[in-house]
Amino acid sequence: MRRFVRRERQHPPIGFIILPMVDVIFLLLLFFVIVTSFDASARIRVDVPKPDKSLAERDASAKQVVINCEVGDEASPETGEVLYRIGADPPEDLSEIVDRLKSAREINPQLSVVIRADRRLAFSQVQAVMESVASANVMLLKVAALQDTGER
Repeated sequence: MRRFVRRERQHPPIGFIILPMVDVIFLLLLFFVIVTSFDASARIRVDVPKPDKSLAERDASAKQVVINCEVGDEASPETGEVLYRIGADPPEDLSEIVDRLKSAREINPQLSVVIRADRRLAFSQVQAVMESVASANVMLLKVAALQDTGER
């Protein structure tokens, strides 16, 4: 009679295969390089010189001007000072903004103005900007607002 001897199977040695991990790390690195914004140069304010006799012409393609209304005095936003600025420019008086709007409207008669106001401002403070835009004879005025989602 024959005896069956049971042989144990030999399993391959357990080890950590690193080659697929290198691929995953490379893909993650590639993903983060692509989605990361390297726009730091746009945030740096540089005081460039103004030439005396420049032959360059101003870009007359401005179709939209954004006026930002910000709280100047954090302690009392509804009664304190309001800062008005066009885009990211330094704060200006409303009379200066009206002058700039008039000159921009001469270049582009279809100029539109977007008003972005801090929600802590009183409506009368925003209304002053609206009246100033109307005095510059700008026909298209937009007011930017966030839609209330009901979440608090």
